[in-house]
Amino acid sequence: MFVIGGLFGSFEQSMESARLWIHSLLFFIFTIACLYVLDTLVISNKLTTDYQNIQLKKQPQLPLRFRSDGTFKILQVADMHYGNGMVTRCRDVLESEFNYCSDLNTTHFLRKMIDIEKPDLIVFTGDNIFGSSATDAAESLFEVFAPAIESRIPWAAVLGNHDQESTMTREELMSFISLMDYSVSQTFPMEQQPMTNIDGFGNYNLEVRGAPGSYLSNSSILNLYFLDSGDRAIVDGVRTYNWIRESQLSWLRGLSKRFQVNTITGTMETY
Repeated sequence: MFVIGGLFGSFEQSMESARLWIHSLLFFIFTIACLYVLDTLVISNKLTTDYQNIQLKKQPQLPLRFRSDGTFKILQVADMHYGNGMVTRCRDVLESEFNYCSDLNTTHFLRKMIDIEKPDLIVFTGDNIFGSSATDAAESLFEVFAPAIESRIPWAAVLGNHDQESTMTREELMSFISLMDYSVSQTFPMEQQPMTNIDGFGNYNLEVRGAPGSYLSNSSILNLYFLDSGDRAIVDGVRTYNWIRESQLSWLRGLSKRFQVNTITGTMETY
């Protein structure tokens, strides 16, 4: 009796172990099947490059030109200090206005100014975003420049001392800005090739040619120089603001000498 009982108990244990092994195998197969379906139907579609929907930068109409009436209008936008849109409240406003004032007020104002002025070029001159308030630099930049992009007017930008305080370096910021729709911004001066041996990011020039059909239509009669004034610096142990460096001034002097107008003939001379 004891021998039979022992054998029967061993048989039951063997059957139980077999069932557990089969259950484990089935669970493993089920898990692999789920992962395969998830990869096939969801993940692979997200990772696969869709060559039919590649987004290319929308280029502005170039070159920049004076109008036929001899005017060229620039809308300058300075110190927007943009944060996170609707959730970033205005500073230095009345208490009664606080709950209704946000970054969206700035966006609305810029759209209105573009619509009223109809500029030939929009120029953003620094502190486009306020680093300590912008949790995602790229998202904030998209919102900052949205009115300019929507207008399809060429626009350019330089950085202030607060732009890099968010999630991107100054070089990353300028590179990102240069790739945005209708932007004519540059990270480095572009002559024959990018000049990387110059202090800062966002040093470049834009040429504005004469009106279409005029004898100056193929000549640069206005040059706009953009310089990166930096952010912060330490001088004799004191934290202060940065400044324009000699390498930038040297580039500026050299370039300006190449575009000197001959006041007698009205033509461009290169030195």
